[in-house]
Amino acid sequence: MKKIFITFLILLSLDLSAKKDKVDNFELGRRNIKLGNSYREAKNYDFAARFLNDGMKIVERRKDFEGKYWLATGYEYLGYLYRDMNMADEAKKNFNQALNLFRQIIRQEDGSPQAMLEILNTISRISENETLLSSNKLSNQVSLSFSNSKLKELPSGIPDDVGSLILRNNRFTNFPDGITKFSKLEYLDLSNNRLRSIPENIGLLKNLHYLDLSNNRIRNLANNIGELEQLRELNLENNRLRTIPSDLCRLSNLRLLNLKGNKLNFDEVLNLVRCLQNTNIIFDEYQKVEEEEIITGED
Repeated sequence: MKKIFITFLILLSLDLSAKKDKVDNFELGRRNIKLGNSYREAKNYDFAARFLNDGMKIVERRKDFEGKYWLATGYEYLGYLYRDMNMADEAKKNFNQALNLFRQIIRQEDGSPQAMLEILNTISRISENETLLSSNKLSNQVSLSFSNSKLKELPSGIPDDVGSLILRNNRFTNFPDGITKFSKLEYLDLSNNRLRSIPENIGLLKNLHYLDLSNNRIRNLANNIGELEQLRELNLENNRLRTIPSDLCRLSNLRLLNLKGNKLNFDEVLNLVRCLQNTNIIFDEYQKVEEEEIITGED
């Protein structure tokens, strides 16, 4: 009987510890979402996008009222972010996702329906009115989105003065031909495609501030990628990179570099940390294993 009681206490302790970890993680998600919006207010859009997305990934694991509320709040803040970046289509999409989630919460009995209605009305006004304001701001900069269009090549008719181009979730296997002619391009999203490499002429995009190449199959970057001197954020997460060209160290304006999910040698990452001292570099955790452990397998 005593053994059974002790076993019960151990299991109870483990269960409470697991629940505490879940609570701690959820709190981290909420803090990241709040911090992301603070960075947006400070017009640091690179950090804003990073913290908002990180926070949303954490809170969406919870399917209860709190989880849906904070996920909806994350989408709302992303809507503000894209609005501030003069990207009306992306702003509207995120506001609509926030609306859908808030409506799900209102159907639940827990929570305050009146408070949720006020939030919904606020979001609705933002979605309908503020996005219109963003559209007016776009008169000086063209923003186009071709997400989820099954594209294998660039569509025709893209104006030469396009400033923001979103091509995520398509079927590009090569860097789209002709994209480097858009000399005024500042925002380029090619995430979630099938790209294998980046061409040398990418250096022609002199005004590029944001480049998202995450979730592709890239093995090599252009050796002259350092010519993108205005680049502030570069996302290379979840590719197949084994090396990074030293030319990357020339990106003195880079504020965020995401290298997670690649096969990079730690020495290369360390070199980037040293040469890009003003850049927030996100990379996989590396653990040094003693040579003796490798040989003998001993603890």
